[in-house]
Amino acid sequence: FPGAGYLEMARAAAMSREALHGVFFLQPLAVESHGLLIECVVEEGRFEVRSADAAAVSDATVHCSGTTTGSGEWQRIGHASLRASLRAADVQALYDGFDAVGLQYGPGYRTLVQAWGGASTATARLRARVAPEHALVHPADLDDALCTSAAIGSGGGDGATRLPFAVDDAQLQVASGSPWTVRCAVRCACCVR
Repeated sequence: FPGAGYLEMARAAAMSREALHGVFFLQPLAVESHGLLIECVVEEGRFEVRSADAAAVSDATVHCSGTTTGSGEWQRIGHASLRASLRAADVQALYDGFDAVGLQYGPGYRTLVQAWGGASTATARLRARVAPEHALVHPADLDDALCTSAAIGSGGGDGATRLPFAVDDAQLQVASGSPWTVRCAVRCACCVR
């Protein structure tokens, strides 16, 4: 189950609250088993995405947790000044790296147009989309925003696939123009090389 799915579930379950904070991806969720129940519980400003076998609901596994708050203000970032200290990453090489470890992105899910990375920061410009489909933020856009972390390090060319284990802050909102994503700290775990 993709990390982007956890974020959209939490945003949808919180309804009017769109800002997520201190999100941790705790345990992978494999959805292959029959009779698996998946729920997102929001209580007192916290959320958990958890799963359990239909016969043992009391033994739920927590896969993702964090806090929800009212929607905050967008923070304007000077993309040109941020990119000045970063190296351009080869977007095709990023997708080729994902493919090599079994993360296959079809044409509709390849939304990275340009990416730049440094030692601990990355930014990317995503392809503009006409309108989200059945979600506030299209899953492909949200997933590629998380994939921007692949450009951290040596500009995306170090051969490691990074998967996020935490998201400090996320605002899932519809934006006009070309969407951007920014990573300001290394918060990724390396997996298969």
